Amino acid sequence: MSTAVLGTLLWCQTASAQASRQNSLGMRLVSIPAGQFTMGLAERDRVSASHPNSVNQREIHGYLESPAFPVRLSEGFEISATEVTVGQFRQFVEATGYVTDAQRAGEAMVFTPQYEGLERFSLQPRHHWLNPGFEQTEDHPVTCVSFNDAEAFCRWLSDREGATYRLPTEAQWEYACRAGTTTHYSHGDDPDGLYRHANVADAALYAVHPEDVLRQRTVALEPERGDGFVFTAPVASFAANPWRLFDMHGNVWEWCRDKYSPNVYKQMAEEARERGSRQDPEPIVDYAGPDDTPQHRHGDWRSLRGGSWYVSPIQSRSSVRAFAEAKDAYSYIGFRVVRQ
Repeated sequence: MSTAVLGTLLWCQTASAQASRQNSLGMRLVSIPAGQFTMGLAERDRVSASHPNSVNQREIHGYLESPAFPVRLSEGFEISATEVTVGQFRQFVEATGYVTDAQRAGEAMVFTPQYEGLERFSLQPRHHWLNPGFEQTEDHPVTCVSFNDAEAFCRWLSDREGATYRLPTEAQWEYACRAGTTTHYSHGDDPDGLYRHANVADAALYAVHPEDVLRQRTVALEPERGDGFVFTAPVASFAANPWRLFDMHGNVWEWCRDKYSPNVYKQMAEEARERGSRQDPEPIVDYAGPDDTPQHRHGDWRSLRGGSWYVSPIQSRSSVRAFAEAKDAYSYIGFRVVRQ
């Protein structure tokens, strides 16, 4: 594809993604066009080169994100401009009497700074979406909600509006996050540039819990460099990406519909080459994750995207993947929805 044609395609995609509407919850839905993109991390070495001040993070996620492979989304979709808020989730709970997984279990995984290492997040009693361990308003992203809770919200909203709401697939999520870009972030490759667009572990968290940030990044920690938010920030507090979506990087990790597998990218890249060639692989159409994985013998593991208030820029790149069990509830995980 010529540079001129590619540039025209990306311009059309960006222009098409400007239409939006508001649903009955006051949630703004942005129209995302059908299209093609490269999913995953194409150049692993470029991560290290562009993140010289990140500590012990440059290789953690790389193997989960590569090799990259082409994906074609054959249909457009609408995606919520922000993460689902506490206020929107409250409407669901009040309408249905729904009790979340964390409320049934009597505990959630929340930040516990009094502990060290891996126990910085631990199961604590009486924590759930109304009490994530820090202050929040109706406009903050809802956290301490499991994959199951997010799915229940989508089913309720589908019935309420007579439309189909779902969690995004990983492909839909990354395509929307990239918004026509091929860089680490939707604004470019510069990790410092992310502070305009995302609530991540920065000077604000460093001022209160310095050791949590220093384990991840060693620069831009002066007080004036902070975003003002130690924990979650109200949605849309930062600049949007080119397709007018907010908080695709940082704030909270977001549940995706896909079953998680650490090896699926290698399988998809091989399949794309077999269908086409090594030089010109055939895109995987409407990729939506594996039907089953060896990991699912031991639990319902689901993919997470986007990073959070607790991780550094390198862990909030467009291609970064993480995972959690479907019933787990963490104070750094939320979600956004797709209207299909």
